[in-house]
Amino acid sequence: MKKILFALCTLFVFIFAFTSCDSAESTSEGYIQGLYTIDRNFVRPELKDTLYYKVKNIGEHGLQDGDRAYLTLDYEIDNYTGMAEYYIKSVEGIIPVSGLTAAADIDTEIYSSPIIGLRKVLINTEVASAMWLWKNFQNISIDYRSNGAEGDFKLSPVKLEGDTLCFALNAKIEDGDKYITKLLSFDISSAANMLPDEEKDKLVALDSIYTKITTLWYDEYNDTTRIAEPFGGKYKNCFKN
Repeated sequence: MKKILFALCTLFVFIFAFTSCDSAESTSEGYIQGLYTIDRNFVRPELKDTLYYKVKNIGEHGLQDGDRAYLTLDYEIDNYTGMAEYYIKSVEGIIPVSGLTAAADIDTEIYSSPIIGLRKVLINTEVASAMWLWKNFQNISIDYRSNGAEGDFKLSPVKLEGDTLCFALNAKIEDGDKYITKLLSFDISSAANMLPDEEKDKLVALDSIYTKITTLWYDEYNDTTRIAEPFGGKYKNCFKN
C-alpha cells in the first residue's frame, strides 16, 4: 500500500548523499535520497531536467508511472567502468497531488484557517526550499496546528501580475495543539483557463514565471493573524504555447 507523505519534515531536513568505497571489489556503494518522479523503469529527480536513474526494482514497491515520491536509492558503481546500478531501498512517502479550485467556488467563511509557517524540505541532494514550481506542480511545505486531523487545503489562481502568477491558499483546519508539517502539491495545468482571457493570453506568452501564494498566517509570537504572500523562484513557464 502506498504510504501517504505526512509529517516527514524531520526526514527531509536530513536527506543527504552517502558514499563508501570498497577497494577490494573496486566499487563504490552508497545511497541517495530525494524527491523523484517515476517514469517506467527510471526515476527522475525533482528540478533536474535531464538527469535520471534506471532502477531495477520499481515494480517491487507498487509505484506507478507519474508517481512523485521520496525515495532512498541504493547504488553500486564500478570504479573501473563507471557503470552504476540503482535500487530502491525504501519509499519514504508518496506525495498526493490535488487539483485547483476556482476562487468563486470556495466558502471563505469555512476555509478561513491560518497556517503557522513554511518549512523547507530538501528536494534533492542540492536544493532545499519551502515553495517551488516544477513542471506543472506547485509545491508548498507548511506548518499548522490541529486536533490531529489533516487539514483541507484548496489552491486557487486569482490573477497575473506582470510575470507573477498569483494564487490564494485557503484552509479548513480543526482547532488543536498538535503541530503538523505537510507538503502540499497542486497540479496547476488548468490555471490559465481560470484567468480572464487577457491575462491568459499574457501568461501563455511568457518564457518564465514567478508564483506567489497568498494565505492566512498565524503569528504565534505576536498572537495575531495576518496575510502572508510567499514568493517562489523563477521557473520555466509550463503554460507557454
